[in-house]
Amino acid sequence: MSARRREIIDLDRPAAWPTDLRRTLMTHHDALQSREIGPLSDRFDAAIYEIVDALQPYSLVGWHCTRLADPEVADIMANGVSLLDVGLVSRRVDAAVGTGLLASDHGARLKAKNQAAEQNRAGKLWFCFFRPAIAGESGIGDLLRFWGGEAVYNSHDRDDEIGPIIAAIGSPAIVEAEVPIAWLGDRGLGLALNVGRRFVVAEGTPSQEPLHIECNIKQALPAELIRNVHLHPSAEFQHLTGCGDWHRPL
Repeated sequence: MSARRREIIDLDRPAAWPTDLRRTLMTHHDALQSREIGPLSDRFDAAIYEIVDALQPYSLVGWHCTRLADPEVADIMANGVSLLDVGLVSRRVDAAVGTGLLASDHGARLKAKNQAAEQNRAGKLWFCFFRPAIAGESGIGDLLRFWGGEAVYNSHDRDDEIGPIIAAIGSPAIVEAEVPIAWLGDRGLGLALNVGRRFVVAEGTPSQEPLHIECNIKQALPAELIRNVHLHPSAEFQHLTGCGDWHRPL
């Protein structure tokens, strides 16, 4: 799909959503409301799939929490963000060894033991579509403390030798991007459910479920969709993460 810029939907401002999307939501208000008050309407599934279609032309602003070495920041700004796979892990590790950030034996250990090939990780790139601070230190702290991404550090962060090494590489970073909804892994089915719930809540129906959502995409993001890479300790990074109030400072 084209990386052309698309109109951005602000999930927190339902009243400002595009007219065509709001028309679809209003048409199915009662079916969407049934999910919150019961019983579930037999028209609910059809309503959600119409919302999926209505969302396809638009984008969201998303944030990806990670830790990056300086050359990696420059590469993202120039070339965009790649999807996770074993090859990406190998390239990042080899580059870190080549620039002296990692010893070759430590690099070999990271390449030999990681979770990049796992089904729930491979070929995906995750974004949260809410200010990351909402997830709190428990939700995003380790993503920012350890280099390599969760698929790498999950296997090594508690290791007394290599844990401190990957915690010393690079800087905590938030990649801010325009994410086309059509690129979401499920075409935005989870997002459509979320948007339907947000709509009926905005119309006055309370919900017991959280409104914050994160999703993965299955297409690499090109550079033109990267809005910024916010690095610790910039003011915008601190605003996005709320890290100034954390129990363990970054």
